[in-house]
Amino acid sequence: MQVRVLGPFEVDGPHGPCVVAGARQRTVLAVLALHAGRPVAIGRLIDTVWPDDPPPSARNSLQSHVTRLRAALPDGVVRHEPAGYRLVLAPEQVDALCFERLLSEARSSTDPAGRAELLDRALALWRGPALPEFPAGPLAGWAARLGAAHRTALADRAELGGGSGRLAAEVAADPCWERGALVLARMLPVAEATAVLRGHAEAVVEALGLDPSPAVRELQAQLTRGDHRPAAPAADPGSSPAVAQRPGDGPEVALSRRDLAVGVPRYVSSFLGREGERAALLAGDGLVTVAGPGGVGKTRLVAEAVRELAVAWVDAAAVRGRDDFLQAVAAGTGARPAPDDDVVATIAAACRSRSGSVLVLDNCEHVLAPAAEVVEAVLAAAPGARIIVTSQERLRIDGERVLVLPPLSADAAAAMFADRADGTVDLGDPAQAAAVGAVVEALDALPLAIELAATQAPALGVANLRDRLDDRLDLLVRGRRTGEPRQRTLRSVVDWSFGLLGDDEQRMLVRLGVFAGRFTVALAEAVVADATLPRSHVARALAALVDRSLVSRAGPGSFRLLETVRAYVRQHPAAGAAELHRRHAEAVVAATEVLDLALRGPREAEAARDLDALLPDLRQAVETARDDPALIARLAAAVYRYGYHGQRYEVLAWGYAATSTGSAGALAAAATHAWGRGDLTAARELLAAAPPHPAAQEVLGDIALVSCDGEAALTHYRAMTALAADGAVRASGLACEALVLAWTDQPEQAVALGAAAVDVADLTGNPTARAIARYALGEALGDLDPPRAVALLDEAAALARSVDSRLFVGASMAAAVAIRSRHADPADALRSFREVLTLWREAGNDTLQVAALRNLVVLLARIGADDTAALVDAALPPARVYPAEAARLRRARAAVAERLGPAGIVAARRRAAVLTSGQVVEAALAAIDADLAHRPDPADARSRSGPRAGPGGPASLPLAGV
Repeated sequence: MQVRVLGPFEVDGPHGPCVVAGARQRTVLAVLALHAGRPVAIGRLIDTVWPDDPPPSARNSLQSHVTRLRAALPDGVVRHEPAGYRLVLAPEQVDALCFERLLSEARSSTDPAGRAELLDRALALWRGPALPEFPAGPLAGWAARLGAAHRTALADRAELGGGSGRLAAEVAADPCWERGALVLARMLPVAEATAVLRGHAEAVVEALGLDPSPAVRELQAQLTRGDHRPAAPAADPGSSPAVAQRPGDGPEVALSRRDLAVGVPRYVSSFLGREGERAALLAGDGLVTVAGPGGVGKTRLVAEAVRELAVAWVDAAAVRGRDDFLQAVAAGTGARPAPDDDVVATIAAACRSRSGSVLVLDNCEHVLAPAAEVVEAVLAAAPGARIIVTSQERLRIDGERVLVLPPLSADAAAAMFADRADGTVDLGDPAQAAAVGAVVEALDALPLAIELAATQAPALGVANLRDRLDDRLDLLVRGRRTGEPRQRTLRSVVDWSFGLLGDDEQRMLVRLGVFAGRFTVALAEAVVADATLPRSHVARALAALVDRSLVSRAGPGSFRLLETVRAYVRQHPAAGAAELHRRHAEAVVAATEVLDLALRGPREAEAARDLDALLPDLRQAVETARDDPALIARLAAAVYRYGYHGQRYEVLAWGYAATSTGSAGALAAAATHAWGRGDLTAARELLAAAPPHPAAQEVLGDIALVSCDGEAALTHYRAMTALAADGAVRASGLACEALVLAWTDQPEQAVALGAAAVDVADLTGNPTARAIARYALGEALGDLDPPRAVALLDEAAALARSVDSRLFVGASMAAAVAIRSRHADPADALRSFREVLTLWREAGNDTLQVAALRNLVVLLARIGADDTAALVDAALPPARVYPAEAARLRRARAAVAERLGPAGIVAARRRAAVLTSGQVVEAALAAIDADLAHRPDPADARSRSGPRAGPGGPASLPLAGV
């Protein structure tokens, strides 16, 4: 029996074609065929056959469809098992699975001729688009992945000197396909290659609103200069640019250089013995799971392989459970879900928008279920995505390609040992070489085990080390293992290293397992020291652990346990574990309180980075203090400024658990979380009984400001200024007072107060305080002196950006956009507006997003984008606005209504009624891009038109929280 899905769906039995008539029967057969030889769960079949709304009788209906399917197929082909239904076929009997196997073999082959033959056989299986009768649902995801693999095969074959016609046809059908355009252009004469790249560039700009990637621009420049194009494929395809670097492979839109290698670990030591695995890792799209025991080098391999690609890197080693994992992935991918959003869906959308990047989920063995959930969602949303997962265990989901990372070769293992032994090993000495060979063989050539052993070579000598390993790992050497072999090997290595430690070092290492992420010497002293391990011994014990590679340096002055070592010590709980966790929580809170004070001084950037690094332990502290609201209140108060300025809603939400304490800082954190998601009533209620405190008065002022109650806002901000205990808070209070005056048509007073805020802020040296003050003064000068106002606002945004103070990056940019939209070439405002809208969307701040959209209505009306202006205006929720802003909106609405007429306005309202807020934002961004496409270069625009003074009220709409 043969099943063919790479083209029209066909089934051949031993006596000719098999007729499978019903659409749902064909769906069941397609799913079973794509899992040939493996059972498919009944629930998964039901979800595929009825993807939207399975009927109550779905299980019985499925059984009926299977019965009819059995009647159409040879006897015994469809079997029911406890795990589900299974199609009794070998993968070679399904063309899609045969294609994937041939492609995998081709991309792993180092023989060009053999590789070309395998690709030809793979491509010959295609008779048309895959699974064409299943345009929606889970099978559509399979079709998209198979289509992406087909493209990969076409490009790979063309690079080997064949199949250019098929490649040209595919590029003509989709000129946005970057890798295809690059490969084809390299094969063609100069004129034809230039035409291909020009067509690609134009298509990318028109369809995606993006410039061509650096790889495309470089090849265009080579053609223009008359340089020789890249030579024909090298004799070893495994080392060719297409395999080793592949700048145009995978998703079709490349990111800029500033997006490359974000979060990828950096290593100083040499990378040995993994060239073949590195090439195999990059050979293909979709999901690749790098599997193997802890310490085999999974993270290092992936980091080296993706270093020159665009990467979103998420290290899951420190997370605890599904929620923490999702928060870590959201942060790593740039997704910023609002409090009520589906986090997984938001992550998938963010990955779809990061077309061209590789998503790496590192160290996932303890979060397999949420990792599988995220990967499936991303692949469904972006079928061409490239995802790499490292784990001791595969995810076991559809479409997963597993790269099992083997131990190092004998030569590479010996070279690594010598490299890590601090120059004390000479492999040119036959006796030492033999001893090293024995050591690495006893250690199964696992990199971490080698690292741990090599650190002892300078002290013990290789021969003594060899003898001790033989004694300690006799079960390993003789092959008698009771557990999973590679885990047993690694555990034995760590156990042996642990046995070499003194009492203080052993006690220290076990206690360090309480940390979820990085720690400093001071933090370690506060947590692990007690009567049995005096504080004076902690630094010495830590240094010994670092020397033995059981603790690694994580940056200047910070440390962390190696992943495998942490797993080992957590299997040996410290005596008094509950008290240890309590000390950990209290020490982390105390450290956060110190960093909160530092956030208000000149070293704000360093303090913010330290808080970022401390987040895994902050989450653990919240869990430990679940029954201690007073401790959570201290923590929530300490992270208020960090969460507020950085728009980090996760940490602001911790305040809810401490509202019963009456802590003003905790209440301010919770209230800021509430108004950020648009619930001003809840925010007011939280602060109704708050004691006098600058943070509480600040949030009350924010709420009044966004509610257009200028008098109340001014009262609260003045109270904030009076209660301020430091210059940064006082400068912020003065700045907020200036904002109220500016937005209530008192510009001269606002300018004076804003200037005073700048003076106070500059004395503190605090970047955020300086940004807030300049933001307020810029707002006050918005219509009095537009050029100076824009300069101040640009400076404010730069200062805020330097310390990741997202709130004031967005607020300053929004104010500058508003001024430019009224007093300068609209193009300048349009270019900035995209970033403003994106920032508030990613932050999940609905209040500020709405304010930005109100500004956009005025700008869209000015440039004549009337349909989108009317759509955005119709989608805006009812809200009070200040008189000057209301006047601008009235003028814009009148102009749009006059040009569109009543029918156009009604149509816009109907469309807005059925769109989500996200779709409205996308429509606005599309209008911005469409207008910019017809405008001149920014430098030319600036030379022709600069800001000019003119009438108008506040420079921007009210921004809550500022």
